[in-house]
Amino acid sequence: MLESWERTVELAYVNHHVIAEVNKKQQVNWLLVDLGLENIIEEQINQTLDKMLIGFNRLCKYKSVQQANLGYFRMLDILKIGDMYRPRIHILLPMIKSYFQGRYYIKHDNWISLWSRALGIEDGLYVKVKVVNGKEDKREIFTEKLLTFREQESEIPLLKSKIITSRRLIGYSKLLKNVMEQFLNENKSHLDMDELCINDAIANQAFVNMLNWHPGLREDEKNPFLK
Repeated sequence: MLESWERTVELAYVNHHVIAEVNKKQQVNWLLVDLGLENIIEEQINQTLDKMLIGFNRLCKYKSVQQANLGYFRMLDILKIGDMYRPRIHILLPMIKSYFQGRYYIKHDNWISLWSRALGIEDGLYVKVKVVNGKEDKREIFTEKLLTFREQESEIPLLKSKIITSRRLIGYSKLLKNVMEQFLNENKSHLDMDELCINDAIANQAFVNMLNWHPGLREDEKNPFLK
């Protein structure tokens, strides 16, 4: 079984490939979205995960989201800090070409409202939205950030827990699912650095950000709340 950080790198590699392949064929806008809840006690975590996954599926069917996105990659990540849990659904979203023009654009406050509506709750929400425009990370620091990540994250343990044994930690839909299936049909079990299109600045930026997405349950020993 791969360590948490190794699985993270593997998924980031694959999604880098998926993003680059989409960008070769059409013009889209990319978003990284985190949806979650704060400070859940252990006795409520399974019920909370059920609610979040149902809420996520509900959110994807809302008209404002459905008409603007072309699919998604989603990952379930649970961070344990002390005795509290912070479940997250990390999402990679390809949005339509005209997303930032006029009626299709979803502001941050609207994402919060949509997530609140999907869950049927108003308190303890966590929503983070980031536009991937390729301006943040240059090609020359791509490898450097990966090496730094490996050094820093290799000590973070993936916790063994019944909480996530039956959970589907990742999923693809629509456009991204099609590209992923094509990738699997090519019988590729993994991607090496040399195979990545590192001239794609958008894929590079998304890759670096997705290194913070860990599938599964982990304990953050470096978090200041533990000190």
